[in-house]
Amino acid sequence: MWSKEDELTDLVEQEPTTDPTGPPPTTSPTADDGDQLRLVQWHLDRYDRLRASTASRASVVLSAGAVLSAGNALVLAQVLGGGFDTFNRWVVVAFTLVALVNAATVVLCLVRAGDVLVTRRDSRAMFGDGLPVALVFNGTDTVEQLATFEDFRGALSAQAVPDALAAAQAELWIGIQQHRHRYRQLRGAVRLLRIAAGTFLLLLVFGVAVNIAGRF
Repeated sequence: MWSKEDELTDLVEQEPTTDPTGPPPTTSPTADDGDQLRLVQWHLDRYDRLRASTASRASVVLSAGAVLSAGNALVLAQVLGGGFDTFNRWVVVAFTLVALVNAATVVLCLVRAGDVLVTRRDSRAMFGDGLPVALVFNGTDTVEQLATFEDFRGALSAQAVPDALAAAQAELWIGIQQHRHRYRQLRGAVRLLRIAAGTFLLLLVFGVAVNIAGRF
């Protein structure tokens, strides 16, 4: 027999209806914490790959900078060895100053490229102001807060999904800021590398011209 309780249950289970002539609904169902955690995990993986790619590019810049450093050393050795003695001393002084400035540019390039690989301070000190403690997700927080493996295991076992979501969001924010910082350093290093490479080419051309002129 159909009862009043069955009727109420049927009404609750029915999907809400809207007026087709009215405005569209202004709210939409939101994902639960588990879905958000999986989405944050996808972003964390993405920024991990971006940081790895940035570090690989910085390694290439470091290698190129090492080659330019060796080239600048050869040019300066030629100047100090008397290869420019036949020229006016002010020309020699200007050439030497340009070579020294170019060497300093290469050093600055190497320093900025090195900051891409390893930052001068840890990520929490640089970008973690006002963020919650991200146990397990952030290495600095985990080591500072948990002294033993038992503490770590207990914190990991007690970490509920909402807590894990908050920690993952904090780590994602740090990862985004860290990647942006490293990318800026990489762009600065590449800019300095281009300047140093162009200047070294001019020095090389001038040095070759000096050697050729000295033989005739």
